[in-house]
Amino acid sequence: MPINSYHHGYQTFKKIIMDKKYLKELFDKFEESQEKKDKAYFDYFKSISTLSVALIGLLIGLKASPIPNQASKIAFMITIILIGLCILFSLATRFYEVTAYKQGVQTRKNHILQYIENPDENNLQIDQLGKSWFYKFFEILTFSCLLLSIITLIFYVYFLEFYPSEIILN
Repeated sequence: MPINSYHHGYQTFKKIIMDKKYLKELFDKFEESQEKKDKAYFDYFKSISTLSVALIGLLIGLKASPIPNQASKIAFMITIILIGLCILFSLATRFYEVTAYKQGVQTRKNHILQYIENPDENNLQIDQLGKSWFYKFFEILTFSCLLLSIITLIFYVYFLEFYPSEIILN
């Protein structure tokens, strides 16, 4: 009988070890998917910033000189301002990358300290880092300014092409 209980205890111990390995594997996969999601998120805002800067340069470089009517001038100015704001807000949103990494480091540090204090209880810990309303607000502003700048750019082209010119050529 003692041999059986020893075998049963060994099987239970082996099962616990296997469960921990499985949980560790799941945790690693979860962490990897989070890192991929974060990278895609930050790359997306990086590309918005880059494309917006290029668009401003292109618009200013290729604008009609002089702009022939007041409606086109206003639409052009609003477009440039909105793209500038889009760049500013997307850079503020990208700063979240820095704060997210700092939060991640602090969370890992806390997990290590908790594990050191009580290694039996704190073997596997998963925390979801929260995003501040500040960064969510700048995300919304980035997309709003980008959308509005595209709309005003369409109006600029419309006014430029289809409205009568105020410049009288002699």
